[in-house]
Amino acid sequence: MPNKKTSKKRSSKKKPQKNPKLLRAGRYLRGLLGLFACLALLAVLGSFYMRALVLEQMQSQSLSTSSLVLSRPLELHRGASLSADDVSSYLRRVGYRQSQDSAHEPGAYTESKNKLVVFLREAVLPSGELQQAYPLEVAFENGSIAELRHAKLETSIDAAWIEPEVLSILGNTESRASIPLSLRDYPDYLIQAVVAIEDERFRSHFGVDPRAILRALYQNIRSGSVVQGGSTITQQLAKNLFLSSERSLSRKAKEAVAALFLETAYSKDQILEMYLNEVFLGQEGRIALHGFGEAARAFFNKDAYELSLAEAATLAGIIKAPSSYSPRRHPEKAAARRAVVLDKMRELELITEKQRFEAASAKLNIQPAKRSRRFAPYFVDYVRNQLAGLSSQARRSSGPVHVLTGLDRFYQSCAEEAVDWGLKRIEKRYPRLKSSSKSAKQKLQAAVLSVSSIDGEIRAWVGGRSYEASQFDRISQAKRQPGSAFKPFIYLAALDGDLNSYRTARVSSTLADEPLRIKIPGSETWEPKNYKDEFRGDVTLREALSKSLNVPTVYLIQRIGTETAASAAERLGIPGPLPRVPSIALGSAELTPLELTTGYSTIAAGGRLTRPRAITALLDPEDRVITWKSSIRESQVASEAAVYVLTNILQSAVNSGTGKVVRALGYEGPAAGKTGTTTASRDAWFVGYTPTLLTSVWVGFDDNRETKLTGGSAAAPIWAEYMKCVSAREPQLDFIPPDNVVFREIDLATGLLATNYCPRQNVVTEVYVKGTDPVTPCTLHSPEPSDSWSEPSWRPGRSKPERRRKRDRGSFWDLFWR
Repeated sequence: MPNKKTSKKRSSKKKPQKNPKLLRAGRYLRGLLGLFACLALLAVLGSFYMRALVLEQMQSQSLSTSSLVLSRPLELHRGASLSADDVSSYLRRVGYRQSQDSAHEPGAYTESKNKLVVFLREAVLPSGELQQAYPLEVAFENGSIAELRHAKLETSIDAAWIEPEVLSILGNTESRASIPLSLRDYPDYLIQAVVAIEDERFRSHFGVDPRAILRALYQNIRSGSVVQGGSTITQQLAKNLFLSSERSLSRKAKEAVAALFLETAYSKDQILEMYLNEVFLGQEGRIALHGFGEAARAFFNKDAYELSLAEAATLAGIIKAPSSYSPRRHPEKAAARRAVVLDKMRELELITEKQRFEAASAKLNIQPAKRSRRFAPYFVDYVRNQLAGLSSQARRSSGPVHVLTGLDRFYQSCAEEAVDWGLKRIEKRYPRLKSSSKSAKQKLQAAVLSVSSIDGEIRAWVGGRSYEASQFDRISQAKRQPGSAFKPFIYLAALDGDLNSYRTARVSSTLADEPLRIKIPGSETWEPKNYKDEFRGDVTLREALSKSLNVPTVYLIQRIGTETAASAAERLGIPGPLPRVPSIALGSAELTPLELTTGYSTIAAGGRLTRPRAITALLDPEDRVITWKSSIRESQVASEAAVYVLTNILQSAVNSGTGKVVRALGYEGPAAGKTGTTTASRDAWFVGYTPTLLTSVWVGFDDNRETKLTGGSAAAPIWAEYMKCVSAREPQLDFIPPDNVVFREIDLATGLLATNYCPRQNVVTEVYVKGTDPVTPCTLHSPEPSDSWSEPSWRPGRSKPERRRKRDRGSFWDLFWR
């Protein structure tokens, strides 16, 4: 049992007193640790928040706030006439970046001898399907694609697509152009130039550089104005991403805080890469140029890695004031600023004195502005009008849309070059047609519309010789008489039993080519004339159309009736109501080139009602389909066999008729077409098609003056030049006869089946709709050996057949059409 006195004595001892100073120091230390912990937590949270904010900002900038007009995606397939340069040029235009090592992510590609490796991005295909991103190997041989391989699956594929390029921006808002690159894709001296002139202590500061701020403050006080900034590269990036360009202390404070958070969220290399891709470097019209990848392409037409030291220093110098130091607008100021950058690089011993001198004195090849140039402007205007006419239900979106079209940049360039070549050719041959006036009405004009024969997608649209001089679109707005270019609709109505209620004609049916007078109620008597006022007597349908004879065509419309002819043309897609008068056979009804092409589209498609399509799909800004062309249904409105027979006749027009200049100028592919020349030669036309492409050409004056040109001399050469240009991209196909078409050898003198007795020079192979072909053999010619292909089938002792002088005509038309 413890002693009570002892325990009492112990308890009465005083506890040692703690040092107050140590207690206060401990409290301060704990407070500081708590503060540091809070700051660390805040830094971590701020880092995550900043990363999310930057990612959101980058994504929002990649989406246009305007509606865009997009081209047709580029199709790659084995045998396509595309070189490695063609494909790499397209890739750069749609924002792919060339990598020096490997294409390891979507939007990158590498190039080696006769080979490209492209990591394709997602793309909406013309079929409406979504092509997923994947790496593609493309091998080339002799300027064509030799093989396509899925690089990941290591399998050969038949075709691939690269997403469409932007043709134009709809609306009045600005848009940005940028070609993002990895830091390793920028040349070292470009990086060195930017860091040297903008932030030489970039690698050592924490986002804000106090020394730079003090230096700038001192310089500004000395000069009495703002002559120097103290912002680091990180601060500039923060301002570009999140803040306005307002000059105020509050904005500077926000900029500094944002820079600190950026430094905690990203490495120096990541910040530098974002800066090089984001910095504003100039303006081309409504297009803002961001990043050195885009600037290298805009000013020098090069990839960034190809820049020389002089070019890199020039671009680095632009950063301070893109408008004032633009090498395009102010070359002297840009050169002086380049020298400042090079001097700074020399001061920091990044380059030698020799390099500095050579780069400072180098002459630069500055490229003209191309981003601001509107591509296919007449077409873009038409698309804008079409888009405005779509119902809200069809669009299902009141915001910006991406308008996918079938227009092909290569075809459009070919069409524009053909128009320029054709008009200069005409004016050189006929100086009287050349005007020195700046007025578009005084200048000879031309228009070209090219569409797919298969689905009607518009490939090229040239509404005049100069959009800058005149925005009047001659494709969709100019109502002109088509002249003889309208005749195929009349002949098809006669050849197709479903389009007329009279009798079905055939190619060998004869028409009278002799003087004709027609009484028009309430008007004077009309006497149609042939070109040069010549008459040929009886002619076949083939000769009448291929030689573009007017009088036989008027005889033809009299037989089938003006109502039948007009109704047939309207059924094929020509907008009505057409006048029910005989003169429509010679193209008296005024039509725009677009309207005429609409009718020909059905003929080129084998009788399927096919209308030219400007818009193939509407996509939202994230390229999700809103409306697709598959909702458009086509119907068979004319006999495929009758259309083929008509096409065969129109092939004769190209080979030996009024369109034979096409062959003379060197176009060798299968083609059918028809010239057109109006009264007093005010309009010249040529509409021609292949199995895959239909193209219409018009030439004339806006004020409807006489040109004294024909379709064959003015419009057909432009068509031929265009087709020669695009033929390398077109499949080499021939017109394929349908099952209900037959070919027969006939005698030209009678139009009946040829026999061994018919002279060789009289026998031709002719095409017919099955059931309308002649069945009666020719009995006009005697069976004499000199008059026949082979020995006649009569034997000695038998009497020779008599030569029949009377023609044995084989159809109702042949009996009565004279």
